[in-house]
Amino acid sequence: MNSLMNNHDKIIKRMKNSAISYLARYEVSEFQFKNTMIRKLSNFDNQLHEELKIEIVYQIQKEMIASGFIDDKRYAEMKSRSIRRQGGSERLIFSKLKHNGINDNIIKNAIEIVDEGNNNAEMIAAVNFIRKKNIGVFYKKTFPEEEYDQSLLKQKWIGSLSRRGFNLSIINKVLNITDIEDTDLVLQDTI
Repeated sequence: MNSLMNNHDKIIKRMKNSAISYLARYEVSEFQFKNTMIRKLSNFDNQLHEELKIEIVYQIQKEMIASGFIDDKRYAEMKSRSIRRQGGSERLIFSKLKHNGINDNIIKNAIEIVDEGNNNAEMIAAVNFIRKKNIGVFYKKTFPEEEYDQSLLKQKWIGSLSRRGFNLSIINKVLNITDIEDTDLVLQDTI
């Protein structure tokens, strides 16, 4: 019995070290942390019962949350900011954060904090996306007129923006911009 307890303590110590190492490299949600630690624990000792694995991971997770290493609010804000910078819509932010186990209220608050002061954050994100992907007004390729099918190209751009979660209204607005200087005005939040 004593060796079993000693082995249990060794596993917990090893898991804590693994958790700290993991959290030093990545900002993660509680959900991601739990799943990763359960997988790592299975790699360390596959003889443990599922209930014991969950209990060990829960204990370590509780300590990491109390220490401030895991914070779903901080994670949601950081991820929302990153997605916005990359040209992602609110719908895309919701999708990615829900996938990582973040609840709706935390996601809404994170988006509000990230978008604070931007009246048209969706439009800004869409402009950032078309700039990054060189589509719309940023498209630079020229083709001979007989080979150039502008409607087919526009359909591809609409598909790209749709997959980023933008609604048709935003897509039409951003693809109807004809001057690059107008995109600067959007990014400055003056349109």
